[in-house]
Amino acid sequence: MSGMHEDSCAPEQTRQIRQRARNASKQTASAVTGKPRKHKQAKCGPGQEINGPELFREAADGNELQNQSKAGCLTATLTSDPRVRDSWKMNPDEKMQMLERAGKTKALVLTLVYRDGTTQLDPEQKLTPEVCGLLVLMKNKLDRSAPEDSLEPNDCLVYLKLEHTPAWAQQHTHQSQELFTKDMLLLVLSSSQPAVCYKAKDLLCTALQFYRPELSWKQVAGCRIHDPQVSGWLLDPANPSSCYPELLSRHSKRPRTIPAMGTKKVSQVISGLYSLYWLNMELCFKLQSQGLWRLYSDMELNMISVLAAMESHRIHVDKEALKRTSELLGTKMKQLEQDAHRAAGQIFLVTSSTQLRTVLFEKLCLHERCENKKLPKTVNKQQQSTSEAALLQLQDLHPLPKIILEYRQVHKIKSTFVDGILSCMASKNSVSSTWNQTSAVTGRISAKHPNFQALPRQPLQITKKQYVQGKEEEVVTVHPRAMFIPHDGWTFLSADFCQVELRLLAHLSSDPELLRIFINPQVDVFTMLASQWKGVSEGEVTSEDREHAKRIVYSVVYGAGRERLSGILGVSAEQASRFQDSFLQTYKEVQTFIQRTIQQCHKQGYVLSIMGRRRSLPNINSPDWGLRMQAERQAVNFVVQGSAADLCKMAMIKIFNLVSSSSSLSARLVAQLHDELLYEVEDSQVEQFAGLVRSTMESLQHIDHLGVHLKVPLRVAVSSGKSWGSMSDLNPPTVSPSH
Repeated sequence: MSGMHEDSCAPEQTRQIRQRARNASKQTASAVTGKPRKHKQAKCGPGQEINGPELFREAADGNELQNQSKAGCLTATLTSDPRVRDSWKMNPDEKMQMLERAGKTKALVLTLVYRDGTTQLDPEQKLTPEVCGLLVLMKNKLDRSAPEDSLEPNDCLVYLKLEHTPAWAQQHTHQSQELFTKDMLLLVLSSSQPAVCYKAKDLLCTALQFYRPELSWKQVAGCRIHDPQVSGWLLDPANPSSCYPELLSRHSKRPRTIPAMGTKKVSQVISGLYSLYWLNMELCFKLQSQGLWRLYSDMELNMISVLAAMESHRIHVDKEALKRTSELLGTKMKQLEQDAHRAAGQIFLVTSSTQLRTVLFEKLCLHERCENKKLPKTVNKQQQSTSEAALLQLQDLHPLPKIILEYRQVHKIKSTFVDGILSCMASKNSVSSTWNQTSAVTGRISAKHPNFQALPRQPLQITKKQYVQGKEEEVVTVHPRAMFIPHDGWTFLSADFCQVELRLLAHLSSDPELLRIFINPQVDVFTMLASQWKGVSEGEVTSEDREHAKRIVYSVVYGAGRERLSGILGVSAEQASRFQDSFLQTYKEVQTFIQRTIQQCHKQGYVLSIMGRRRSLPNINSPDWGLRMQAERQAVNFVVQGSAADLCKMAMIKIFNLVSSSSSLSARLVAQLHDELLYEVEDSQVEQFAGLVRSTMESLQHIDHLGVHLKVPLRVAVSSGKSWGSMSDLNPPTVSPSH
């Protein structure tokens, strides 16, 4: 398979691992001939792991005991099976030979083994269990033979235990074993042979977590482990598989297997590893035949190690400030609830849409006072909506809608951001988000636990009522981003693509008026846009005009209907429709681009981003008007937003490679917020790194090997600060990306 044998890792690292194995073998051989060292018995603390059969009964938690027994059962079955080589039972010479074999094998296929007795090849669970080991299949032939439940001749299956032995219980054999496991992992990560793992990011995160701090994130930077989950998603981004069996059944005619026990479970795992290798071959073939191989090989494959490194880094949080903010927002919600009851003239449940609808439309009859405004209805068109769009249109008619809007805003910030982050922290003063590569159809990265991407950019002003007579109300600023703080001696640095989707719209449409806006890098794009659209001078453009222009252009890009836009702008649907029409009249080529994209999608059944990302839209020729219109909106949105996602991913990869290959740079990517990258940088490197990041990101206007040549320049705004909520603009000198 072309492209599958690219060596992106240093052979020197492999040579060093093998040399270290030889040295370790000599040390261990001499150690095991002497008397074992005596260790003082120590009690396990709350964070320590209990080891040894005699201590097993001391585990307090029943569920943990059950999971340990399941893991122990699977591990025992695996390690007692003659088809599986247990690394703990190998002598020093066998370990050295195994490392040599791993370095020469044709392909490596891997899966993590969990404490509950499952592997990555089993159906997915709601909560990811703790890892206890790793299975490595060393495949001797690069063929596409049918999966078997027994090892093919000359193939080898090794089980590596991934459990730390406490220092007090360690002997030379334990230390030697952990060193061997680490060397095997490094060999896999630095291998030039094809390596395959379903959910490869989890494997890299496990390696970084298990061997912290000895294993640096820079050591996984060059690793290229094929992940069928990623390739399957790339082929069908709108319908990603939830687990390995589902992905396999889509691309294989083999029936789903029922989870087994004992030796049958081992046979099932072996069969699964061969299936995984075959599936990867099949998916790589499909990627090539559909013109997606370069996107996979140059971008998505490299993103796996970028996300693993990002996920392994924890961001410090001011926990006490978060708790104080939660209390303040709770008090504000109670106050707004009382205000809502006073405004309504009755007590009702503020969070209930049904009760709010009764108050707004049956008691206050606000819909009857809406002149020339068509209020949105619920999905079934039976009832008046209490959505944000509806409340925005009603807010000037009565105090209640505005109170409800503020209540919802405060409630969302408290529950989702403040309390949500606190729940992810447990006892630690830091958090790390889980980053998902395969959840968004546009190619965007998503985050959860917590969702950094949803944190509001702007602070919220909270009016704190004073209960002392004569004392004025106090306005308190709440900014969830301000709770995130860098480590001592480090600074946050943010790099944000400026109006990237609008620039892409200018490039894709070649609209002369839109292109002209971006010639002068000093102008405010949306002010100039509003000036052109309204036919007034830039000095006459109000902040409201600028905001309207911004909302209208993105409503065109995202395919938002006039109802949605009317709700956002607080105008009638007819006015919103006129705004959209006049914008498209001013920028005629934008309308041509939209029509051309829809026509191409009708003809081909799919659309492409600037870097070849593909989305199939089966409903584009549907006889159902609603489904067809939705597919047309999705086609235009995908081309613009998918292209923006491509650019941001390329920026992440290029900067990641520059830092990982540098002996001096130490900056860490800590969050990706669609068009914005957030780094943690040593204080002494801020100026240098800011220049490097900006020039690297702006250089993506031209990506020769992917055939990308944008007609407009890319602009990147760089800022830094000692909290994420207090960032100030930087204007660093330009640094060559090759620096």
